[in-house]
Amino acid sequence: MSKTLGKLAPLLGPVALTVLCAAPLLLWARSAPLDARFSGSFASLTSIAVLCALAGTAAFALNLVLGARLRVVEALFGGLDRMYKAHRILGQVAFTLLLGHVLFILAGRATISTGTAVNLLGPGAGWTVFAGVLAFGAMTVSILTTLFVRLGHEVFVYVQRTFGFIFLAASYHVFTTDGAKAQSVALNRYLAALATLGIAAFAYRSLFGNVLVRRRRYRVTAVNRLDESVTEIAMEPLGRPLAFMPGQFVFVGFRSLALTEELHPFELSVERQVFSIRAGEVGNQFHPFSITASPGEPTLRVTVKAIGDYTRALRRLEPGAAAVVEGPYGSFSHWNVPSGRQIWLAGGIGVTPFLSMARSLGDRSGQSIDFYYCVEHDEEAHFLDELQAIARRRDDFRVSVVARDREGFLTASRLAEEQPDLASAHVLICGPPAMIDNLRAQLTARGVPAGQIHAEEFGFAKLGRTGSSAAPPRKRAVSLPALVGALSAAGLLIVLGLVIAGYAT
Repeated sequence: MSKTLGKLAPLLGPVALTVLCAAPLLLWARSAPLDARFSGSFASLTSIAVLCALAGTAAFALNLVLGARLRVVEALFGGLDRMYKAHRILGQVAFTLLLGHVLFILAGRATISTGTAVNLLGPGAGWTVFAGVLAFGAMTVSILTTLFVRLGHEVFVYVQRTFGFIFLAASYHVFTTDGAKAQSVALNRYLAALATLGIAAFAYRSLFGNVLVRRRRYRVTAVNRLDESVTEIAMEPLGRPLAFMPGQFVFVGFRSLALTEELHPFELSVERQVFSIRAGEVGNQFHPFSITASPGEPTLRVTVKAIGDYTRALRRLEPGAAAVVEGPYGSFSHWNVPSGRQIWLAGGIGVTPFLSMARSLGDRSGQSIDFYYCVEHDEEAHFLDELQAIARRRDDFRVSVVARDREGFLTASRLAEEQPDLASAHVLICGPPAMIDNLRAQLTARGVPAGQIHAEEFGFAKLGRTGSSAAPPRKRAVSLPALVGALSAAGLLIVLGLVIAGYAT
């Protein structure tokens, strides 16, 4: 029974989102007879537009709640990686629904006249309506930016924060029109509760995060540059140390003069006093890193691969620099796997959560683990000596390095040949997205139940080269983000075209 509940646990979040988004539709349907609402083209199109707006507003508010990284919400999804996946999908669904609201409202007004539809998009329709137009336009631009523009982490975070302000404008539109207020008191109160929850979550994370979000202070004690792109950072706690499971990750913000000089050299060269401002700004950039230390260690360690401006700048981080740590997050851990028989698959810097797991094994037995460490070249297999030392102490822990230039990609066929009990083992994977997707498909085809495949799917943790030592990527059909992007562009062009036509007339 407990095993069944464990499998159902990650479904609680998606089910809760579905129910909460569908609830306003039910309240709307019960508030008045449906026959009158769908009598004729104008009424039918307007009713469909209202339904889109109700579900879209609920989805938008709940998306802000997901973005707040609340522990209780993370638990409903079985990990922050799954919650962020739901966050991305829900945001796209919210936009699609709100796009539908705009188009169906315009189509309904067009049954009266084209001018009536066009006039709805200009300031002449009143600030209540125009606030909705502005909110939808800003939402479209922000979504197009996040989907199709390559952004640095800092800019990405700022773009994401705009959604909170966009929601404020959208809420003004929702609650100053007759819509929910006229339909039902229960519906109005329900939407008000969701909107308040979304705004509170946005304020908690984005506006007052420095005060309200619980974080721990650390000091950097060592910066070990393992090669030209990989750096290990060790930190000691200034107070109570962080408690975590092996395999989890944290968000870390560093306050460092060297880091500031690397990221903002112009400001520092012009005026040295600006450091006090810019150091705080850099320190407010919280980036996710897998913990590589064992839970029993007094020192917190993370390993970073230089893939952007910020992670490259961390190579200049100096001992003694301050660090602020938020977390831990994630459920990717061998502690959460019920079976004693496990196979670990790491791709490139995806080794980091497995380092914490391996270091936490100690000398106790009870788990039989085969660890495949996939890299491009043998010299990129960092920490191999330590991993092999653990394997020498334990007969039930075995390490194999898979170098792509020497052995090719790791495949499920090879695993099946070397691991006769593959179908009964629990497989843990962390690496580039292509590696995770392809190995999951191959393992499933080999008879490994989907419930026995555990992957670290947190977007920012999927680091490493696309050509890691796993099977090459498969061609995919049109993705949901691409579809949403196309709808965004189409919706924006339609609205802009109508606005321009309205001003021209």
